[in-house]
Amino acid sequence: MKFLAKSVVTGLAALALTACVTRGEIEELKKNDKEILAKLDKIAAGAGRPGPQQQAPRGPDPEKVYAVQVGDSAAHGPADAWVTIVEVSDFQCPFCGKVVPTINELQKKYGNDIRVVFKNNPLSFHPRAMPGAMAAECAREQGKFWDVYERLFTNQKALEDADLEKYAKESGVDMGRWKSCYSSNKYKSRIEEEQRQMVTLGARGTPAFFINGRFLSGAQPVQAFEAIIDEELKKAKESGISKKDYYTQQVEQKGLKTL
Repeated sequence: MKFLAKSVVTGLAALALTACVTRGEIEELKKNDKEILAKLDKIAAGAGRPGPQQQAPRGPDPEKVYAVQVGDSAAHGPADAWVTIVEVSDFQCPFCGKVVPTINELQKKYGNDIRVVFKNNPLSFHPRAMPGAMAAECAREQGKFWDVYERLFTNQKALEDADLEKYAKESGVDMGRWKSCYSSNKYKSRIEEEQRQMVTLGARGTPAFFINGRFLSGAQPVQAFEAIIDEELKKAKESGISKKDYYTQQVEQKGLKTL
């Protein structure tokens, strides 16, 4: 039984190697693990029955489909793609930067069969994540979101205001419009609302992904993405539902609204 409890630590270590997670989540998991071990020790010593076992915070079930709404978020790829990958990310999270080449590889391999939708989750302990998100959203007004996205993830150690302005300029935006947008914090409340929606579905750390509503956590190897995409692609094509309606009907309407 101790092996079961210790597996929590193993899982936590694996998560820490692939994703940015909050300190609160880590401390809560550690606390729960210690409590479980203490109770198992009591059982082994014949000290009586333990009380209810504390559970670690529950995350999304990777076998279930969650109703991730696309809304007006930045998207790359056709709106009627069979498979939608929702990327929940933070521009200052190093693991988020590591997964960008994987996403690019998937887009090359699957072409028009997939689209990528970006959802912001600027974690509180990354002070330049929110400014980066606002810089990218202001560039999106001028059709340059993905240009700035690439620059931000390529230069994650340089995300001060002057750097963000430089990346916006390099992307070719109208700088007067961009500066006005950025200085006004125009998109801050929208970004925060997007973050709340993703947390409601269990995407607390970054990066996190929903592939046609199915959860995948962390900067996983490309094969982990391909396995889910291939399953979802086959399912979608055999569904009898039109491409333009598939995601709306099968994910947004039928998926789970919360954990």
